Amino acid sequence: MTGKPVDGQHVDILLVGGGVAAANAAEELRRNGFDGTIAVATRESDPPYYRFYLTKEYLRGKVSREDLFVHSPEWWQDNDIALWLRAPVANPDLDAHTVRVGRRTVSWGRMLLATGSTVRPLICEGAGLRGVHYLRTTWNAADLRDEARSAARAVVVGGSFIAAETAASLAALGLDVAMVFPEDLPFVRALGAPIGALVADELARLGVRMVPHTTAAAFQGTERVDAVTLSTGVHLPADLVVVGTGSRRETTLATAAGLPLGPAGGILCDSTLRAHDAVWAAGDVCEFHSVRLGRATNIEHDRVAAAQGRHAARSMLGAKEPFDALPYFWTSVGAELRIDVLGFHGPGRQPQPLNLAHHPDLAARFTPTRGLVGTPQAFRYSVEGSTVGYASVNGALHLRVAGRHLAQTSAPQPRRAHGGIAETGAGMR
Repeated sequence: MTGKPVDGQHVDILLVGGGVAAANAAEELRRNGFDGTIAVATRESDPPYYRFYLTKEYLRGKVSREDLFVHSPEWWQDNDIALWLRAPVANPDLDAHTVRVGRRTVSWGRMLLATGSTVRPLICEGAGLRGVHYLRTTWNAADLRDEARSAARAVVVGGSFIAAETAASLAALGLDVAMVFPEDLPFVRALGAPIGALVADELARLGVRMVPHTTAAAFQGTERVDAVTLSTGVHLPADLVVVGTGSRRETTLATAAGLPLGPAGGILCDSTLRAHDAVWAAGDVCEFHSVRLGRATNIEHDRVAAAQGRHAARSMLGAKEPFDALPYFWTSVGAELRIDVLGFHGPGRQPQPLNLAHHPDLAARFTPTRGLVGTPQAFRYSVEGSTVGYASVNGALHLRVAGRHLAQTSAPQPRRAHGGIAETGAGMR
C-alpha cells in the first residue's frame, strides 16, 4: 500500500531503499512468517525496480516502466507492507530508534539500509548544459530515450558497464555514437583485457566508434550541449551526451547515524550483514566480512543485492548464518553479446582463456539459442595458481558446475591494510 507515514508512527521493520535489496528483504520477511509491521521508504517515485534493464531493454523501448517493478503495486497491498514513495529518510537516531521520513518522525524496531549508489558527476566546463545525461533512475532513462528520438549524434563518456550498455542501446536506436574513455578498452579495469577486446569488437560491430586514451575536458554549447572537447583537444559534435564514469555508495544516512564505513567506503557489516545492534545493510552500500575471503568486501550488482536483501531479512529474524553466496553478475552489450561472471575477479586481475576440451565438466550442456554472435568462450581468473572466478561469454560455461568448483576452492589469504583492516575488492559497476 502506498501513502505517507503519520507523524510519530512506529514500524517494526523499516527498509530504506528503492531497489531489489529492499524488495527482496520485504518478500523474505513475509515468507518466513514475520507478521509485524513493515515499511519501505524510498525517495523515488516508483516502487522498487530492477535497474539493470535501464541501459538495455528499457532505454530501447522494449519494456515498460511497470515491467521493471520487482513486485506489482497489488503485491505490496496483499502483503500488508507500507510503501512510502518520494519519502527521503534523514536524521537517524540509533539510540531513540527514530528517523525523519519526509517531514514526519517515524520510530522503528529494526532497520535495513539498502540505499544503493548515486552517480559520480563529471566536473568540467558545461557539465550543467541541457542534453548532458546520467543514467540511474527510470526518469533518467525516459528523458534520454525521448531526446534520442530527435538526436543524430551521441557521445558516451566512460568505459564502464553502464557506458558500454548505453552506447550499444543508442546505436540500436539509430544514433551515431562515439564512446570516450581513458583506458585501452572498455571493461578492462573490471574484467581484464581479453574480455574488454570482445566488448570493443561487438560495440564496433554495432557501429559505436571507440575513442580510447582520452577523457572529456569540456561540454560545449549555449543552453544545450552541441559538442564535447576531449583532453586531446579533439572536438566531437553531439546532440546529447551520456556520462557513465562510475558511481559512489550512498552512505549519507549511515554517516549521519555514526555507522562505521569500510575501506571501500561502504557500511561496515559483520558476516550476517549486521552493521549495528538493530541495523543491517544490503546491496551496493554494504561492505560485509566475507568468510570466504577472510576480509571485508563490497559487491555491486543487482543479483548480489537481491541475495543480500533476503539474507539480511533472515538475519533480522534471528538467523546466524554468514552471507557466503558466490558473487555473480551478468552484462549484455546490445542484444548479441552476453557475459556472465562468477566468483571474485578483482580489479587488474587478467583472465586466462579456458580450453573446455580439457574441462568438459565445465562446458554448457546446450548450444545457446538467443542468436548470440561469435563462438562461446570461457575464461578463468586465478590468484597464486588458485581459481577464484570464471567468465562465460555467450553461454560457454555450465555456471552451476563452475559455482560448485569455486565453492570447493580455498580463497587465497588477503593482504592486510594499515590498522589491521583487510584490503577490500572493487565494485562491479
